[in-house]
Amino acid sequence: MAVFTMKNEILSVSVSEHAAEMHSLKRNDNEVEYLWQGDPAFWAGRNPTLFPMVGSTWDKVLHIDGQEYHTGNHGFTRNSEFTCVSHSEREIVMELRDSEETLRQYPFHFILRNTYSIDGDTLHVKNEITNANERAMPFNFGYHPAFNVPMKKGESFEDYRIVFDQPETLHGETIQELTLDKEALAATVILTHPNSSAYTLTNGKTFVKVTAPGFPWCAFWSPHAPFVCIEPWHSHTDFEKTEVPFEKREGTLILNPHEVFTTGYSITVG
Repeated sequence: MAVFTMKNEILSVSVSEHAAEMHSLKRNDNEVEYLWQGDPAFWAGRNPTLFPMVGSTWDKVLHIDGQEYHTGNHGFTRNSEFTCVSHSEREIVMELRDSEETLRQYPFHFILRNTYSIDGDTLHVKNEITNANERAMPFNFGYHPAFNVPMKKGESFEDYRIVFDQPETLHGETIQELTLDKEALAATVILTHPNSSAYTLTNGKTFVKVTAPGFPWCAFWSPHAPFVCIEPWHSHTDFEKTEVPFEKREGTLILNPHEVFTTGYSITVG
């Protein structure tokens, strides 16, 4: 498992070939580690890429072409070994291609590229998914970054909140910030068709801003742990019993042969 690092005048970032997960995101002027470090006592993940499934189907099975495929929660990408295809001082590109192992879980050929780049105090994450088949390819896609809370010594979890850049409706109420209610976050809080394009996790001093316009869902999760996930999703787990083929599920994207789906988000820290 190789880990690659890039750095500019403000940020230092490292990315592993295992799952193409970011292992570190720091500002050079304060050495604060903003990313969750994957303590398995709480959750061994860090910031997995969710493909070809977000969450799971109702019966934990992908029903494709009349066959059943078992890929696990959030798909196989979170456990896959990527290859670093490009590395510079300001950009790291990781690539995953289908294999015998992925084809057992998902019967499509694909190329998945994660590009990480830094500009000032912002980390940009871009994804490109290529359909390498002669037929349409259904898939799910989402992000799952986790951030340390509190971020600095002397701070507390309870002092933080998530501020939306637009008013949102949640459980019939209009709100513009989300308090870190541990019970609610353990069950996952999900915004459907959010108005916001940016979500700022902050205590009024230290902050992480996730900018993700155009995502139909955004989830917030913390399993009674010292981190909070801000998860922009193009797709979603099944919220209720759903008995349709994978390609008919709400949130499943369809990519035509040899076309490329592109998406991304950014993280600003301070």
